[in-house]
Amino acid sequence: MFLVVGLGSMESLKRLFYPRSVAVIGASDNPFKMGYHCLRSLIGFRGAVYPVNPNASTIQGFKAYPSILDVPGDVDLAVIVVPARQVPPVMEECAGKGVKGAVIITAGFRETGEIGASLQEEVVSIAKRAGMRILGPNTFGFVNTHAGLNATFTETLGELEKGDIAVVTQSGGVCHLFCYEAITQGLGVSKAVGLGNRCDVDFPEMLDYLASDEETRVIALHIEGLDNPREFMEAAKRTVKVKPVVAYKVGRAEVNRESMSHTGSMAGDYRLYDALFKQSGVVDVGSVVELLDVAKALSFLPPPRGGRVAVVSVQAGPAIIISDVCKSNGLTLPEFTEETRRRIESLLPPMTIRSNPVDLAFAYSVETFMEVIRLVADDSNVDVVVVFQLHHPVAPVMVDELVGVFRESGKPFLFCFNAPRSRSREEVERLEKGGIPVYPTPERVARAVVGLVKYGRVLRKPL
Repeated sequence: MFLVVGLGSMESLKRLFYPRSVAVIGASDNPFKMGYHCLRSLIGFRGAVYPVNPNASTIQGFKAYPSILDVPGDVDLAVIVVPARQVPPVMEECAGKGVKGAVIITAGFRETGEIGASLQEEVVSIAKRAGMRILGPNTFGFVNTHAGLNATFTETLGELEKGDIAVVTQSGGVCHLFCYEAITQGLGVSKAVGLGNRCDVDFPEMLDYLASDEETRVIALHIEGLDNPREFMEAAKRTVKVKPVVAYKVGRAEVNRESMSHTGSMAGDYRLYDALFKQSGVVDVGSVVELLDVAKALSFLPPPRGGRVAVVSVQAGPAIIISDVCKSNGLTLPEFTEETRRRIESLLPPMTIRSNPVDLAFAYSVETFMEVIRLVADDSNVDVVVVFQLHHPVAPVMVDELVGVFRESGKPFLFCFNAPRSRSREEVERLEKGGIPVYPTPERVARAVVGLVKYGRVLRKPL
């Protein structure tokens, strides 16, 4: 593996992620071949697209070339999707053409054993001599929404909206899980990157690059294993003081050979990774859904000043779930000040829970609901507010008022809105446009709060 550090490295990665022209080597008209889908994903790219295949003159309406050396213009990025044994000679041609970045989709390298590892070393040697950067091999590629570029074999990833969350994974499948959920939610992504075998570009360098990327505010990682834990830790320490880093480490069970064989890296003892994340300020999560939910919270909101959470709910059961998850993860549900308690008691009947969490089930009106939230948000003992709401005919009326209270308070608000999607879409969109992230279940909103508070602690703690 080779790593180039410093300003030159950042510039080389910028050329990789912002190419002016892309060649697909192994492009095809056959929809059962990967080269077909890699080329199709580039339809709509604003730069030049060059299919390369010695057996065709045109492919999917594009003029095709027998070799990348025959392409008349400069080529910034090569997407390579040919059999593994053909990759080294293709890389030699890319080097001769002056290509500065390659996405090697092809599998069959280090993850398959000694022969594959030898092929991978040959590819790295060629790239190093030519000053060429490699993403992969054994990767699905990458998406850069701000460049209108989908350099993957999945056309639907082109539906990702522009945003400020960068997701970097070892597994293409996991990245797809994250991205498809982001598409479903309308959550914007800046870059989605599959590192694959990481023969060149690896997590430490991606952290440094994304820390300086103006289009990225939050970095979400899926990690199977690290080859250089110390380099990762140092890069993470530099990054977390600028932008939050959220990580989902898989392979936590004792038997994790599958993690080793997938991308050719050993998963390792999870306890070591847990310690690594704590030392480096990375926010650790336990699932793909939680990775997205915490990244979403950090994209929308600044971290709170502390871990004191107030919960306001129209039903007691969901409020108890939110409270339980928060308290189980080291957060507190504080008592309100005497003045707040007195005013809430004057608004709510005796049968209502008027402490924290606040239950509004028996006193449901828009005026009462909003006044209680305003009182809770203004309480000096509260750092962050979570609101649970079922769909109700008056819910749309409350949206603008809730956004107003959120902006006046200056404190993070998170909203759990449980309803059929067909009935809640408008309210969710209006809340999120107003800056309040919305979650569908009590557990998910609570874990988002936990992640938000964890990052606040990272910023307050010297590393």
